[in-house]
Amino acid sequence: MDIWQILMTPFSWLLKLFCQVFDSYGIALFLFTVVVKIVLFPLNLKGKKSAIKMNVMNGQLQEIQKRCGNDKERYNQEVQRFYAENNVNPMGGCGWQLIPIAVLYPLYAIIRRPLKYMMWLTEDAVREVAKAVGWAAKQGGEFTASGYNELMLASMMNSGNLEAAKSAVTATGIAATSMFVVNFDFFGIDLSLIPKLDFWADGISWDSVGLFLLPIVSALLSLVTMFVTQKTNQMNRDQQAPKMNWSMMLLSPVLSLWIGFTMPAGLCIYWIANSLLGMVQEVICGGLLRKDYEAAQKEMAEQAAKAKEAEKERRRIAAEKKAAAIAAGKDPRKQQKNKNKEKGVDLSASREGLRAYARGRAYDPSRYPVTPYHDPDGPAKDEPEDGPSAEEAQRPEALPGQEPAVQPEMKKPEEPAAPDDGYEEAYAEDEEEQ
Repeated sequence: MDIWQILMTPFSWLLKLFCQVFDSYGIALFLFTVVVKIVLFPLNLKGKKSAIKMNVMNGQLQEIQKRCGNDKERYNQEVQRFYAENNVNPMGGCGWQLIPIAVLYPLYAIIRRPLKYMMWLTEDAVREVAKAVGWAAKQGGEFTASGYNELMLASMMNSGNLEAAKSAVTATGIAATSMFVVNFDFFGIDLSLIPKLDFWADGISWDSVGLFLLPIVSALLSLVTMFVTQKTNQMNRDQQAPKMNWSMMLLSPVLSLWIGFTMPAGLCIYWIANSLLGMVQEVICGGLLRKDYEAAQKEMAEQAAKAKEAEKERRRIAAEKKAAAIAAGKDPRKQQKNKNKEKGVDLSASREGLRAYARGRAYDPSRYPVTPYHDPDGPAKDEPEDGPSAEEAQRPEALPGQEPAVQPEMKKPEEPAAPDDGYEEAYAEDEEEQ
């Protein structure tokens, strides 16, 4: 017995018990689903409580988003503090939806290999059983424990060849007391077979048509279960119905449809039973959680009032700090104007239309002196020994019969006005809010 057989013992023992008591593989799968739902009901109820509380808090989270604006860091801090104060896990309502999928894996393994997990036979013992029931003659080849061969082998092991199969297993040194006949017939449908899309290929019969309908019924019931879940989440008339995420709603039906046409029909019975019992569970949870919902709604109303008071207090403190800064001569508007009026910086020259700093804040058109053009291929100039001064070098040469032109003095640029970047308007709006 390997580790997987040990881990799946509770599931296999329960399914085997129902198969032996009711002599029906389909009824055994349905009752197995009922037991799983009952065992997991407390966890599902806890997940519903967390989901309902998160649904009620959506309004408060929207208020936090309006208060924080585009400050994402502050918004994340406010949300984390809000979750901690209310003891809420944002992922608490999602785990219960994944539990049936987690149970589906061991159930799939048990359905695929019933001789190994339900009868606890080894690989050698399973091959001996295949020889005893005539696998090679009926299937035309050697038996291999791959795909759904073991499931087909279990369907071939009937009451007529059970004793021969037990004798073959005993010869390998393994006790055959756990072996039994599995009845895969469920209302005329063989649950060991895989449904086909072309159900008419081998002739139309109730078995082929029933196998084709099982995955479709499974997908439709899964979709109805999602609608019932959305309806039960709306616990009173005043609450707005939650918006449906169609991609998430279609995930479960598509998954059940894919499972139905790729795996044995026994899994469709489990999926159908899971959907039916899921709708009953949602109705029961809706009745049990009505008082919890009303209490959570009242608590969130109180939290919203406290949050508004805290925001008013924060605005009042910020206004007092700003008033104290203005009284101390630290008016941010004046500091900005003084910074813009620094000597040697012509901020108006950097403007391009409505863009106040299109050329950069430090742009200065008079930063470099104007160098007169001199033709390098022209005649050389006679310069005095000491050489011309820098001021004379920048003066243009006089024409014949004219006085030398005097370079006009550079006018000191006027102090530019503070750029209209919307600061004063925003500051005025901020004072109005105060």
